[in-house]
Amino acid sequence: MTTPKNRVIIISMDRKIYRLFKIKDEMQPVERIFMEHIQNKDELNPPQQKIANNLYHKYFEGDWLNSYGPKKRRIATSCAKYWVNNPPKHSELAAKILNDPVYIPTREEYKQICECKEARNFLHPEEAEPLYPAGSLVKIRGGHFEYRGKLGVVVKVQKDTRVFPSNPGQFLYSVLPQGMRDVLPYNEKDLKIMETSK
Repeated sequence: MTTPKNRVIIISMDRKIYRLFKIKDEMQPVERIFMEHIQNKDELNPPQQKIANNLYHKYFEGDWLNSYGPKKRRIATSCAKYWVNNPPKHSELAAKILNDPVYIPTREEYKQICECKEARNFLHPEEAEPLYPAGSLVKIRGGHFEYRGKLGVVVKVQKDTRVFPSNPGQFLYSVLPQGMRDVLPYNEKDLKIMETSK
């Protein structure tokens, strides 16, 4: 016998499927294939329910699809260009946004590339704050080849006034690599914060 609780879940899924079918033509090709596959099914199995829930979350979280207008698309494109020029973080998603003009990132994807601290610094340079303040323990992952993988301490942070295409124009970090006497300059993308155990 169907309990009232289970009945609510069934109705909720039916409503999700109904709304998803109304925007099927706006979906990605693989998503449309899935929708066509379940079109005449009376009941979805657990994996299908999970996919349907993910699609609903993607397209209707806070009416995300309707809110993703020209302004958000412009911001996403600008941030995607930043991440492509500063790999490897988010570079795969960024490439997808740049290479597919109709691609709509999920709300979570948009937050990852456009609302993190790096993106806020990029979009609002006048309000930018360094990711790694002086005294931070960092791991070197770019720049001078012989020091990659080593730990270092940020000695000084200053605005990076150098101008060239791959430079985000934010901060230049003076880092003292482990076992060295001299500090070396690094961009933010060349460093990674190291968590210290408490």
